[in-house]
Amino acid sequence: MAPFEPFVPMCPLSEYFTSATSERTQRSGGFTLVELIVTMTISSIVLVGVIPFFLSNFKYLYTGEQKLLINSDIRHLTNELVETARSSNYFVLYESFYPQSLGGNTVKRDRNGSGVVNLGDRLQAGQEGSFIVFVFYNDPYYDSRLYDGITTNNPNIMTVVVERIVGYWVAPNREISGENAMYSFDTNDYKTSGAASWHAPWGTTFPVTTSAANTVESLIPPATYVWGKNAGFDIIVNDMEGLTSNGLFFENFQNRSALVRTKILHGNQAKRVTNTYNFTITPRG
Repeated sequence: MAPFEPFVPMCPLSEYFTSATSERTQRSGGFTLVELIVTMTISSIVLVGVIPFFLSNFKYLYTGEQKLLINSDIRHLTNELVETARSSNYFVLYESFYPQSLGGNTVKRDRNGSGVVNLGDRLQAGQEGSFIVFVFYNDPYYDSRLYDGITTNNPNIMTVVVERIVGYWVAPNREISGENAMYSFDTNDYKTSGAASWHAPWGTTFPVTTSAANTVESLIPPATYVWGKNAGFDIIVNDMEGLTSNGLFFENFQNRSALVRTKILHGNQAKRVTNTYNFTITPRG
């Protein structure tokens, strides 16, 4: 038997392992073209399936957020109008605060075109407008029937002290172009603390006694564009459209109540979220 002879590599072990490691490193240092094509194809398939899901989810969340804002506007407007109406004696409805285009129609406060805003411009039962005024008397038993063409019902022949008037109307939004907003004035806002009376900025002093020459029409701010969008008047709702038959916002119901019919909008021009809004407000009389 031949004696055992140890195995002697043709090259040193260190060189052998160094060569093997280098070869593996070169193989794992990048992807082949085929591997890249396969990876990109799989990624594209995944993205095609995932992107619509995220877009749909984003749209759902956006719509839900805008509806919450609309509901908040509806609650605010409802509370505001109902509280005002319930504490008032009666309301007066006009076509518009000032001459403008609403719902595709030209509307104005001087509806009969006489050149003066008077009793004849008040909208009667079944008529529609965009400017409503609530009147507050100091006498809860005063006969506050609206002027309806019957002489004995004409407020001109009655006298009573008006303590407060509150108005709501629709006009172009002074803050956002292309939108209609609902504005409001309240003569209580112009009463000096501790004073016996207060002075409205359009030149009317309250309390005031109505008479043949001093009706509610004379107590309302001037029917001009400047006053209609005055910075001193609050904006109640930012964006809205009328839903009455004439595209307006209020309807006189039997000279007793006012129907509010409108659509409130939110969102942007690319995506509008809307909700219709109908309810009735009735002064205490």
